[in-house]
Amino acid sequence: MLDVVILVSFGIFLLLLNGFFVLAEFAVVKVRSSRIEELVQSGHPRALLLQQVHGKLDEYLSVCQVGITLASVALGMVGERGAKMLGASDGSLSSQIIAIAFSFIIISGSHIVIGELVPKSIAIRVADKAALRCALPLRIFHILFFLPLWVLNRVAWLCLRMLGFPGQATEGEHSEDELRIILDRSQSHGLLSFRRLLFIENVFDLGELRVKDAMRPRSQVKVLIADQPWSASRETIRNHRYSRYPLITTDPEKPAGIVHLKDILLRQDDANATPDLPAIVRPYLSVKETTSLEQTLSEMQRRRIRVALVSNDEGRWTGLLSLEDVIEEIVGTINDEFERDEVVRVADAITPSRVVLGIQARSLMEAIPAILARLPANALPLPIDQVRKAVLERERTAATYLGQGIAMPHARLPGLEKPIVIMANAPAGIAIEGSSERVQLLFVLLTPAGAPRVHQRLQATIAAMLENSDYIAERLREATTPEQVLEILLAGEQATLG
Repeated sequence: MLDVVILVSFGIFLLLLNGFFVLAEFAVVKVRSSRIEELVQSGHPRALLLQQVHGKLDEYLSVCQVGITLASVALGMVGERGAKMLGASDGSLSSQIIAIAFSFIIISGSHIVIGELVPKSIAIRVADKAALRCALPLRIFHILFFLPLWVLNRVAWLCLRMLGFPGQATEGEHSEDELRIILDRSQSHGLLSFRRLLFIENVFDLGELRVKDAMRPRSQVKVLIADQPWSASRETIRNHRYSRYPLITTDPEKPAGIVHLKDILLRQDDANATPDLPAIVRPYLSVKETTSLEQTLSEMQRRRIRVALVSNDEGRWTGLLSLEDVIEEIVGTINDEFERDEVVRVADAITPSRVVLGIQARSLMEAIPAILARLPANALPLPIDQVRKAVLERERTAATYLGQGIAMPHARLPGLEKPIVIMANAPAGIAIEGSSERVQLLFVLLTPAGAPRVHQRLQATIAAMLENSDYIAERLREATTPEQVLEILLAGEQATLG
């Protein structure tokens, strides 16, 4: 009887030991290095040890494999011994066969469930907690198994070299598309607001934008002229209330610099005196229309210059770009106390002819032409081919899926006078490459090339509507007529903007 108790106890111990190594193996693989770094910074007592374990993943996975192998072999020996004890009662062949089968079923079933499936499931569900608890025991087993592990790791390393793999494993970096998917999942689990996700999406887009996408066209830039009376310059400043103005001296194509209102105020002792504008101009950055916006931002920060003069390939200046313009490409329009930008409403940019329902497509690249093809001939003021080419080119540059089943393909079009919104729903969903998510709502945003921040304002309005009420998105997905869509958007916009 005592032998049976000892054998059963030893078998349970081996099952738990096997389960521990399986738990540890899956936990240290599943836990993210960024999560470990977060735990280290928060001062968790075992986080540093876990970081060391994670830094030598190959070695500690070998510890787990050796532990699992030894525990499994020992458990098999226990099962064999148990079968002999069960079959020894009468010594007949039938009783021995029954004993072996019974022992095999019990040992194998327990090993699979308790020693494999349960710990694996726990590790997947609470990877960071499991990894933290396993770090110290793994460290101890690493010391105990050092010699056999050293031999086994060297043999494995040689095999990898023969197969053409690097000896040391490294954690792969996330691509931009993978980061988008991670952020989308964070947003869908309530860890990130839809508006914040939109900001991050705009940050990703920043690398693909050119200066011409964000600059203020020359026709909208107000300048000061050195030869004109100060009263005329003061009237220009009073009427437009900008803080910086290009100063024109002799050649209109080459402004002398940028006049800042602070310099006028701080360098004038007499408020009624005429300031010497050429003496107080500040330098500007000279950039081409095709220069990367991200590169221009970096140069502005490096040289501490807030304004860039934009020129075309012929050398004529075509616009002005400020640091604020660049930031607005990320967060949307930033109005100070004096700016009164025209309100851009989605309801004004969409008509029944610009609503497409029941789209079926295998990808966004396929959905965009399908949506445009179903528009009536008079729905857009520009040729459909021009619009399709611009939107698809933008989609190839960076995916416009934002999460929650919503995509906002967009393009900035020369010759377009007013913004246009095309809304489409896809009840069956459109697949997103590399994700299990499916797009069910599409807002195609077309904005004038000379009005860079209109696109962000439309995005922000749509995001605010959908974030404030899940009911709006649900109704748009289920809408069956264009009139229903317009009614939903109008009500949602009024509730959001007032």
